[in-house]
Amino acid sequence: MKTIAKDTTIVKAVTRGTFREDFAVGKNAHLIVVYVVAAKGKMELYPSVHLTGAGATATLIGLVTGTGSAEVKMSTLQHHKAPNTTSNLLVKSILSDNSSFAYDGSITVDKKAQKTDAYQRNENMLLDTETQAISSPALEILANDVRCTHGATVKTIDENELWYLASRGIDPESARAMIASGFLRSAFSLIQDDDTRSRVETMVSELEKGK
Repeated sequence: MKTIAKDTTIVKAVTRGTFREDFAVGKNAHLIVVYVVAAKGKMELYPSVHLTGAGATATLIGLVTGTGSAEVKMSTLQHHKAPNTTSNLLVKSILSDNSSFAYDGSITVDKKAQKTDAYQRNENMLLDTETQAISSPALEILANDVRCTHGATVKTIDENELWYLASRGIDPESARAMIASGFLRSAFSLIQDDDTRSRVETMVSELEKGK
C-alpha cells in the first residue's frame, strides 16, 4: 500500500493484464488518481483508496474504452477510516464492437469516520448492439453522521444528437466519434490542475486516434 502524506496527483495508462493499486491517504492530504484504460482483451483493475487521516480527500477517475472482444472488470474501494474525510469517484466507459465492462464499487465507512462525504458514480456508453455494461455499487456504513451517494447509468447514443449533427453536415461515423469523445471528456471537469488536465487530454486524444 502506498502512503500519501501530501497533495499528490497520479495519471496512469493501463492497457493489459491485471492491475492492483492501494493508497493510504494521511491527515489533510489530497490524492487525485486518473486511470486511462484502453482495453482490447481481458483486463482486471482493482484500485482502492483508504482515507486514514482526518481531513484526507481522494478523487479517483477511471476513463475506460473497450474495443473488439475486450472484457474489462473494475472493482474499486473507497474506505473511510478517519473522520472528516472526502472521496469522489467517477468511472466512465465507452464500449464498441462486442466488448463488455463489469464494474463494482464499494464505499466502506468505519464507525469512527464521522462527517464522511463519499460519492461514487459509474457512467457507461454502448456504441454497438453487442456491447454490455454491468454496474454493482455497494455501501457499508457504520457511522451515523455521513453523506454517501452513488449512481450508475448505461446509455446508447441519442438518435436526436446524430440527427442534429447530420443536419450540420457531419457524417454518421464522425458524429458518433464526437459524441463518444464528449461523453468521456466530461470527466475532465474534476481535474482542477491545468497541467494534469492537459496531460490527460493528450492521452485521451491519442487513445481516440488509435495510437
